[in-house]
Amino acid sequence: MEFVSSRLNVLKVKADVLVIGIFKGQRYSGALKTIDGSLAGALKNISEEERFEGDVGKSLMLSSTFGKIGSKRVLMVGLGEKAEFSANTLRKIGSLVINKVKSLSSVVAFSSEFSASPGYISALTQGLLLGSYDFNKYKSGNSDSNKVERVVFVSNRVKESTLKEETNFAGVVSESVNLARDLVNEPPMYLTPSKLAEVASQVAREAGIDCEIFDYAEIEKRGMNGLMAVSSGSEEPPRFIHLTYKPPRKARRSIAVVGKGITFDSGGLCLKPPDSMRTMKMDMGGSAVVLGVMKAIAVLRPSVTVHGLIAASENMTGAKAYKPDDVIRAYNGKTIEVINTDAEGRIVLSDALSYAVELKVDEIVDLATLTGACMVGLGSYTAGVMGNSQKLIDKIREASDCVGEKTWQLPMDDELRAEIKSNVADIKNVGSRMGGAITAAMFLENFVADVPWAHIDIAGPAFMEKDSSFSPKGGTGFGVRTIIKYITGK
Repeated sequence: MEFVSSRLNVLKVKADVLVIGIFKGQRYSGALKTIDGSLAGALKNISEEERFEGDVGKSLMLSSTFGKIGSKRVLMVGLGEKAEFSANTLRKIGSLVINKVKSLSSVVAFSSEFSASPGYISALTQGLLLGSYDFNKYKSGNSDSNKVERVVFVSNRVKESTLKEETNFAGVVSESVNLARDLVNEPPMYLTPSKLAEVASQVAREAGIDCEIFDYAEIEKRGMNGLMAVSSGSEEPPRFIHLTYKPPRKARRSIAVVGKGITFDSGGLCLKPPDSMRTMKMDMGGSAVVLGVMKAIAVLRPSVTVHGLIAASENMTGAKAYKPDDVIRAYNGKTIEVINTDAEGRIVLSDALSYAVELKVDEIVDLATLTGACMVGLGSYTAGVMGNSQKLIDKIREASDCVGEKTWQLPMDDELRAEIKSNVADIKNVGSRMGGAITAAMFLENFVADVPWAHIDIAGPAFMEKDSSFSPKGGTGFGVRTIIKYITGK
C-alpha cells in the first residue's frame, strides 16, 4: 500500500471509498455535516434506519454517492465514546476498514479526524496492514484478496515528514507481527526446529545482526539437557538459536528476550487427546515473537543490546522419549523431576533462561504459550504476566496497554511454591491443577538467578480459533508490539 496525504477539500478527493468517523452520540458537525449535506442527508437517514450510533466495531456503507462528491462510496465507522478514544481505537478501526473495503477499492481516503493527533496515522496504518493479513500460501490458486493500493489522509495539517515517519514505523512493526503470524500458521511438517533456525538465520542476515545456531552436538556439549530430553522422542533434532543486536552507540542497557520454540507438541508420552493436540503448531508462538522483535529492532536501532534466544524442539512419543519420573539436570545444574511430559515448555526454557543469565544481561523477558491454566484464568485475549521484578512487570504492562495487547499480572503466591517441591530432585516440572500458570512461572524462576525477569504466558492470545472484527483466525503475533514498545519506547 502507498500512503499519501491530500490538502484538497474532502468533498473533492477522488477515492473508491471515503471513510469518516463518528463518535457515539455525536451530532452532525464539521466535515461530517458538510459531507452529509452534499449527499442530501443520506448519511443521517441511513444511520437512523439502521440504528447506527457510532459504537466501536460498527460501520455503515453508503454504496453510491451518485457523483455528488469525489468519492464513489462513503463508509461511516464508529469511534465509540469520545472520552475512551485512543490510538488503540484507531488500530482496531484500521483492521475493520480494510476488511470492509479490500475487495472493492483501490483507493481509500480517510477524513481529517483520523490524522488529527501525533500517532494517529501510525496506529491506523498498523490496523490497515495487520488487518489485510491473509495466510493462504497452501491454497490452490491463491492470490492477494486485498485490492487497496493507495491510502489518502485528507488533512491540511499533516506534514510529509510526519506521514513518512509514522507510516514507515507502522510498516516495520506490522511486517514483524506478520512474520510471527506466518511462523505460527505454518504446518508443523514444514516448520521444524531446523527450519525455524533457518528462518532465524535469514532474519539475522537481512537485518545485519549476529546469529549463532547450536546443533544437537553443541547442545549436548554445553549440557542443555532439558532441551535434549524434550527432543528425545522426535526424529527432528533440536536447535538453540541466539540472535544479537548491538546498537551503533554505547548501549544504555541489555535485555534477553527468550521464546519457547516447541514446533509441535503431542504431549509426549503423556499424550494429549486429539482435540487438544490440534493447533499445537502454535506452541512455538514465543519463538515467533522473538524473531518478529529482532527483525524490527534491527531497523529501529534502539540504544539497547538485545539478545533473542530460542529453544526449539518437538515434543513427540518416539521410543527414546523422556518419561514421567525421569530426572533431568538443567543447564544451570539444577535437577528437574518430570511429573508430566506435557509440561515440556518450561523444561526447554530452563536451559534458555540459564543461558541468558550467563550473558550478564540487565533484564530477561520470556514469552511462552506455556499453560492452559492461564487461558482458564484470563481467557483467550489476555496474557498473564509474572516475575521477580515488580518494576519490570509494571513497565511491560504499561507497554502492553499502550499498544492494545491485553495483559494481567498474576500473583507469585508463596503458598503455592510447595506444589513444585520434589522429593527426589531440586524441583518438579508440574504441581496440581490449582494455580497452574503461577507454579509454571515459579518453576522458571529457578533459572533466572537474581536477574530482573518477567514471564509472559501468551497461551490464550497467541492463536485465535475464529475470525473476529479485529483479528484473523490463526496466529496473532501477540507480544511483538508490546516488546518493541518496551525496548524502543516508540
